Amino acid sequence: MNSQSDRRSFLTLGGLAAAGSALHLNATAFPTPATEDAHGYVNYLQANGKAIVPEGKWKPTHKDILGPFWASGAPFRGKVTPPLEPGDLLVIRGRVWSHKTKKPLANTVLDVWQADIKGRYDFQDSPATDARPLVGGKQPKRTDFKNRIRLLTDEAGYYEYETIRPASYQAGSQIRPSHIHYMAQAGGHQRLITQIYFKGDKHIAQDPWAGKSPLIINLQKEKCAKGTYLAGRFDLVLAPAGA
Repeated sequence: MNSQSDRRSFLTLGGLAAAGSALHLNATAFPTPATEDAHGYVNYLQANGKAIVPEGKWKPTHKDILGPFWASGAPFRGKVTPPLEPGDLLVIRGRVWSHKTKKPLANTVLDVWQADIKGRYDFQDSPATDARPLVGGKQPKRTDFKNRIRLLTDEAGYYEYETIRPASYQAGSQIRPSHIHYMAQAGGHQRLITQIYFKGDKHIAQDPWAGKSPLIINLQKEKCAKGTYLAGRFDLVLAPAGA
């Protein structure tokens, strides 16, 4: 599949529901693509004797990039950022679908994590103590987690969270565009690790991963009683286990 057909498959207006059926996956939709292990993070962990395991007891079915800032045990909440965090208010909504049944997946566990308005993760605010620290920091205490949450989808496979639009940041010789990380896990389905990017970000074209990603979503301004905020939709499609 080329990137244009991928975008049409995943990011159709209004999500991935088939026409005339509010909760039935479009027959032409494919499973959501995972992110490549572009940073060699899996190899780093294995070389240091650390296992990559998902939350809970579902066995991972593929190796993929977690990025250097994933952490287990994030709190379950609907707001990613701390109270009064500076930045452009952003709400992401979506559904998780089963590619096997074409129906929404209830009780899917979603890990969501991101950088702040300065392009920093909570790891980078913790002093490095390891001889080879992960990008200048170590995992903070769970009580100090920021900009990371877990969610459960409801009975209709729906999820929603509030955050701020993260900043781009320097990563080696590359400037990584604004993005939000996802890990999705549901019984009987493959674990998915991926990222979303935002249409119009000037750093996407030069990024070796975002430039090829089919998961670049539109953000629109929406009005509420106290002003405006950015809103986006991201539906995920999970492949069945063993596929």
